[in-house]
Parts: sequence; structure tokens; C-alpha cells
Amino acid sequence: MPKFKVKRSSTWVDMTAMCDVSFLLLSFFILTAKFKPTEVVPIKSPTSRASEEVKEDMVTFTVDADGKTYMSIGKPERKVQILEKFFSLNKDKYPGIPITDQTKKLFTKLEIFGTPVNQLPSVVTKSSTDLIELQRSGELKGIPTDSTDNQLGDWIMAIRYVYAEQENNDQPPIAIKGDQETNIKGVKRVIEILKEKDVNKYKLITTLEGKVD
Repeated sequence: MPKFKVKRSSTWVDMTAMCDVSFLLLSFFILTAKFKPTEVVPIKSPTSRASEEVKEDMVTFTVDADGKTYMSIGKPERKVQILEKFFSLNKDKYPGIPITDQTKKLFTKLEIFGTPVNQLPSVVTKSSTDLIELQRSGELKGIPTDSTDNQLGDWIMAIRYVYAEQENNDQPPIAIKGDQETNIKGVKRVIEILKEKDVNKYKLITTLEGKVD
């Protein structure tokens, strides 16, 4: 009996629709992705196994690799209140520093602050790019923490007053962020000042082990 061979034909799949979908997905992720902005003060945090996330509304004191201290205030509405309270509590200590409405407005836009208070009116006018260059060149001096000029302590007291008045909480949400190359004395000094001002609750910011930014 003769054998018949079935003619095999290759299967053809139209990939046009798949390419369109892939392109649309790629476009979506590119347009919606949030790129990490360049930090004014670059910090490489030490790692830990803790998994508790730090809330964005916290007041964070950052200690860089050179031991300089900077401050960032998470809640925008608290920035002006803390600035005003700082000068109302220390008007005799820091006289002659012009704090105008424009200065207050610009202060709320600062991501991070880290200079002696007498330089505040000029620093708030700088862009993020300018501040990055100042930090790299060493011209951002950090908030003084020396016992003879403890401006960080004055900022902490202003923060305490504002949170006590606005949120009925005299233990404000504070975090300390240090670079893994930081001399431990810098972080230790910040903790000492917090204790001096009766702030006994704070968080230490680290990077979760195994996580790569």
C-alpha cells in the first residue's frame, strides 16, 4: 500500500501586536520611573538587618564622612514654624540676621540645611546644584555642634517647641543618618546634644543588608 507524506508547513505567528505591546510597556516604565535625585550631601549608610522603614515626615540629622552635621525637615509646613521658633527663642543670641518672608519661603524649599545660622540668608538663595558644588568644595560647614557654639542644640529646642505646640508631642520624630566612613565621634556628638535637650527617642538610619541603591 503506498504511503502518503503529509506536507509540513511552518507555523507563522504575527508578532506585530507583541512588538507594539512591548514598546508601549517600555514607554510606560520610562515615563513613570522616578530617578533618584543627586543628593546635596552624599551618604553611604552602614548596613543592618533592621527592616523598619523611616517615615518621610521625620526630622533627620545627617553626619557626613567629614563629621559635619546637616538637618532636613520632612514636613514642609513645619519648616517655617521651626525657623521662626529658632529665632524667637534665640533673638539675643543671633541678632542682626535678616529673616524676611522671602527667606522663609526659600527655606521651605531647601532639601537639607547645614551651615552656621549667620550664613542662612545667603544659603537659601542657592540652587541644589550650587549647594552640591559648595558641599564638594568644603564650603558647606555644617551646623556647629561645638560646646562653645552649639547651634544644633538651639535647632533641636526649636523643633521640640514646635512639635509640642502643634502636635502635643515633646519627643519629635527624629532620625540620625551617618555615613559608614564617618568618624563615630560625629554621630556620638549629635546623640549627646539630643540627650542634653531631653530628646531620648530617635532612629538610626541604615541600609538593609543585601539592598543595593
